[in-house]
Amino acid sequence: MMTKKKDFWNHYFRFRELTQFGNEKVYQRLENIDSIKKWLDTNYILANIPQKYFKFELDKIKKRILTVEKNYDSIDKIDSYLNNLENAVKKGIGLYLSGPHGVAKTTISIIILKEAIKQHYKCFFCKSSEIINFARSGWKSEDRKIYWDYIVDNTDILVVDDIVRLFDVSEKERVHIDEIFTKRDDANKVTIITANHELRDNKDVFGDALYSNFKERLIEIDLIGDDYRDLLGEKLMDELLEKKGDK
Repeated sequence: MMTKKKDFWNHYFRFRELTQFGNEKVYQRLENIDSIKKWLDTNYILANIPQKYFKFELDKIKKRILTVEKNYDSIDKIDSYLNNLENAVKKGIGLYLSGPHGVAKTTISIIILKEAIKQHYKCFFCKSSEIINFARSGWKSEDRKIYWDYIVDNTDILVVDDIVRLFDVSEKERVHIDEIFTKRDDANKVTIITANHELRDNKDVFGDALYSNFKERLIEIDLIGDDYRDLLGEKLMDELLEKKGDK
């Protein structure tokens, strides 16, 4: 345990330094908090986790997901994964979370990252658009290249959100993107992927090599349900009126 903590703190200071040059937006977020008093928030920011997810908890997400009976097995798999996180990291076992928009795939992936950070694992969350932007322009910047190389090579758990968008790119950009997954596979690192469709439905998008890699490395979890955002308009109005009433 002490070795893992030491490795985490070495990462903490090294990655904070790299962030200053490799991701200006994240570094600006870091500048606004006290890194000693808000240790978890600091690490969530370093891991590129959007602030709106800081307080999300799995139990609350479960209540909504479990309104669909077919999701019971999926929730059991998520619980088992969290309960065996150490073994997953040792063996490089990741997840492929699929389902329509608004069924909490991204939220669940981030909740796993947050728990992993509490256990001193090095984590990073990235949207597909961030990787595309790097593939298109980041290689022209040595600082950004070092930053992303560090993420790919050193993070214990990397989340790639909405993966299919990654592959609407040029052949040259595709080479850089494929390399991310190949390097992590070679290093036995955990990758968690979210997508709108099941893995087999995206076989042609990924290509034979990546598809085979994902089948070998990722536990598939398919979530079913309606887009929870459809309910948010009414909920937001209720919250607005409630606040007005409190005054």
